[in-house]
Amino acid sequence: MSDLHITLKEAPAPTVQRPMRSVLYATSLLSASWFLTLLTGLASSKVLAVVLEPSGFGYYGLLQNFVELATMLAGMGVGAALVRSGASRIAENDEVGIAGLREGAWIIFLATGTLVVIGAVAFRNSLSQWFLGTADHAWGLVFMAIAVLFSLDSYIQANVLNAYHRVKALAHFGVWSKVLGSVLAIALVLIWRQRAIVPASIAVAFAAWWGARYFLRREIGPLPVPVPLRVSLSAAWSLLKFGVPFMTSAALSKGTQLLLPILVLHLLNAESVGNYRAASTIAVTYLGFLVTAMTQDYFPRVSAVAQKPRALVDLINNQQRVVLLLGAPMILGTIALVRPLIPIVFSSKFDLAADLLEWLMIGDIFRLSSFTLSIVIITRCKPGIYFFTESLSGFTTLVGAWFGVRWLGLTGLGAAFLVSNVIYFLVVWTILRRQIDLSWTRINIQLMLATVCAASVIRLLPYTPLASLRTPVGVALAGAACLYSARVLWREFCDRGQRGGLWERFRELW
Repeated sequence: MSDLHITLKEAPAPTVQRPMRSVLYATSLLSASWFLTLLTGLASSKVLAVVLEPSGFGYYGLLQNFVELATMLAGMGVGAALVRSGASRIAENDEVGIAGLREGAWIIFLATGTLVVIGAVAFRNSLSQWFLGTADHAWGLVFMAIAVLFSLDSYIQANVLNAYHRVKALAHFGVWSKVLGSVLAIALVLIWRQRAIVPASIAVAFAAWWGARYFLRREIGPLPVPVPLRVSLSAAWSLLKFGVPFMTSAALSKGTQLLLPILVLHLLNAESVGNYRAASTIAVTYLGFLVTAMTQDYFPRVSAVAQKPRALVDLINNQQRVVLLLGAPMILGTIALVRPLIPIVFSSKFDLAADLLEWLMIGDIFRLSSFTLSIVIITRCKPGIYFFTESLSGFTTLVGAWFGVRWLGLTGLGAAFLVSNVIYFLVVWTILRRQIDLSWTRINIQLMLATVCAASVIRLLPYTPLASLRTPVGVALAGAACLYSARVLWREFCDRGQRGGLWERFRELW
């Protein structure tokens, strides 16, 4: 029996019915990874923000956005296609099928990676003018093509691990790649300061590539099954048939988010980009473990029961409950403490980020809930439906950001984010209501309403005669949410009959 076959036997398909305790277990495993990543990211952001100041930090953020956008476009949606198609082949012990998908993904990587390098060199001046607001950094943007290649490679390898549902390996990969990337970036910036921005960006991508390569070799290993070229080409075509519509749809939503700093740069200035980068860094990082859990654990589970509406409804409700129980206290606490938080995490020069961050926090309530639903649309609905929802998200975000920034300055960007996410949430909810007769449990409805009301109270208090009570009221609401969530999670995750087994299993994995 080949090594690959042994690997497949050790990674059984996800079960159809999944209790909340199992969702909590996977989420808690990834949360441990996230916590270490969070501390590393905050330390890195603090050093970079102090050394580079808002303008340099904004430049660094613009380069990161270029890498993310180029990686997303050049990736052609191969990662999602690998998880979607690979998980079922792994469950069926189809060695040739999964090997063909992996080889097909590398064929796509070679083709798109070559195009990225050629395009970066040929259009360096135009790209620099568009992404950085000046043509003076044209060759710096060319060197960022190296970072794109590293990111593409790690993107494919990480999604192969995800297809095998190797949650532990993905958690370790997230920690070690972040730590290594942060150490390299900080060292370079401390030595060369602003001259190190481009090398530091490349170093971050290199760390992700090294981590993905190491854990893929350790967990899965090379392919022991030879794959004919025609099988690899056929697999590449099947990946593209799903991946290209997926990538196009994602480009209309996530791509729009990556374009927002460029919009801020052209409508305002580089300092505003730095403040936007600071606010978005906190907004993305502090709830990153939930997004990671949904991508690396929830997505494969949904793919396994995509054609079973009753199982999907149960899975959605379990995931939604976990998202609200874990996310609500953090959202409320961040809104309550945003004013002192910004100078601590970055510096006092990033004062414009506070108002923006408050709006982003409220929008995150709807963003996380929408993400739980949109993953189901990816796996179950026709590509045209997902294309419609992501197009709507991108359009409302871009139009809202344009008018918001012109009318309210940088704060208007946060208000636009909130409005866009509310609209998107209502649309995906309506679609799944018709597709699978989706209905939330009563506890999920109560949690959602309570979180939105509490966040709105904290945000609106400064406009009332009780403005001086904003922070204590916010902290009290966040504390109440934390105590309630802790009580429910403890009861679900560590009940008497299961406590020892769950904790022992968790310790074994870590």
